[in-house]
Amino acid sequence: MNFTHEQEPAINSFARIVKLVAFAGTGKTTTLVGYAKARPQCRLLYLCYNKSVEIAAKQKFPPNVTCKTAHGLAYASIGSKYRHKLTSNLRLTDIARVIGSQNWELVRSVQETLNNYLASADDDIELCHCPVSKLKTERMKRAAGSIVEGARQLWLQMCDIHNEAANITHDGYLKLWALSKPNLRDRYDIALGDEAQDINPVIAGVLAQQAAYGMGVVVCGDGHQMLYRFRGAVDALNATWLDKAEVHYLTQSFRFGSAVAHVANMVLAFKGESRQLAGLGGETRVSKALPTDLEHRTVLCRTVVGVIETALANVEAGAKIYWVGGIEGYNLQDIEDLHALSKGWRDRVKGKKLLQEYPDYDLYKQIADESQDPEMNRSIKIIEQYSADLPELFAKLRRNAVTDELEATITLSTAHRSKGLEWDAVQLAEDFTFDPFNPDNEKEPWIDEMNLLYVACTRAMRVLAVNSTMLEIMKEFVDRRDGRKPNTPMVFRKKQAAAA
Repeated sequence: MNFTHEQEPAINSFARIVKLVAFAGTGKTTTLVGYAKARPQCRLLYLCYNKSVEIAAKQKFPPNVTCKTAHGLAYASIGSKYRHKLTSNLRLTDIARVIGSQNWELVRSVQETLNNYLASADDDIELCHCPVSKLKTERMKRAAGSIVEGARQLWLQMCDIHNEAANITHDGYLKLWALSKPNLRDRYDIALGDEAQDINPVIAGVLAQQAAYGMGVVVCGDGHQMLYRFRGAVDALNATWLDKAEVHYLTQSFRFGSAVAHVANMVLAFKGESRQLAGLGGETRVSKALPTDLEHRTVLCRTVVGVIETALANVEAGAKIYWVGGIEGYNLQDIEDLHALSKGWRDRVKGKKLLQEYPDYDLYKQIADESQDPEMNRSIKIIEQYSADLPELFAKLRRNAVTDELEATITLSTAHRSKGLEWDAVQLAEDFTFDPFNPDNEKEPWIDEMNLLYVACTRAMRVLAVNSTMLEIMKEFVDRRDGRKPNTPMVFRKKQAAAA
């Protein structure tokens, strides 16, 4: 296989620690496969971001590469001991029961504190893991001691194999594995850490440990595609242990042509990126709307609500819809159960745990309001908007859902789920509603939203239909380039400093 002048130096590198910075569509996976094939005598571990990436990777990498998620490694070592008390998530009512409180604001804070700890590289639960909103003043910090104590109590019971009253999550056993300081050098010579911009500190810490143990480590990713800060992710590409790494850049994209690359570069320019993404793929076109005669199109939304609303808007015309990740991954059944509860139709609720935890819809709304749980509030919004016809509409969505994308007339996804995928024709939905040039923006949320737009735009291989937010960015870029506006750096509102 022929590699580019950017790929070859990375593939043939003799450095023990390598950092590969790969822009969208620039052949990152191809480069890693080439790296592995160039070392047939080495045992490589490809640390995958999720299970679907693991399955796809096993089809691409040579036999000397083991493809595993961090959770998969952790389960084999520690998680299997907890299989009798594993849960996908801890509900607020589960936490309330364990810590013995019905103060839902406290319960929510304990949940956030524990999640922050599980995603961190820290050994113990401390005040720094509490929600920032609970640490604004010294008085609030002192009061937050009860949050820390509740999180410690919850974690202690989760870790107790014999305590089945407190289940443990998958992130829980992953944390326990990381705390054990695993040494993978006996099984592997080199670790490949993919999507390094979106791994959380606990996994980044495991990679750093392997480097400290003398193992070869290659980390790769694109900081502009960091999407999961809200889950505690960090850009491991900026870790201090990589300061002496050999660095290689991939900037030539063969996914799309110059038009889409130009749009992506506008986003990157406002983020301060000095390198240009080159579009070397086929001819591409950027417009305000997709052509009406397309056999298939993809709509990328900012939110799950946006996906469902787009589906509802298209299903009446008989559209065959492919849902990236599967239709049930968009919580339709949970929303239907909650809708039945809101109508008092308790016998129609399939998830009986909902009835056990919330005897009526008013309590659900009360907890959602007091805890500000985004999933709960999102479900309430859908129910109240489509209340009368929701069961019939959802039934039609299921009838028109297809599992083979080749049968679909429209593919729907959130921008988050679209990462790593590509389509001929992509439309950006109008639920990317942030104001990119509002001086009241805080820096990190602004970066996250710009990253989402960058990822969404770079999924298009032939035609990209931009939304009003992207049009505003394009107009601002042109105005500054042509001198109609001063080319001043972005200014952000600073986070509120903690008062003394």
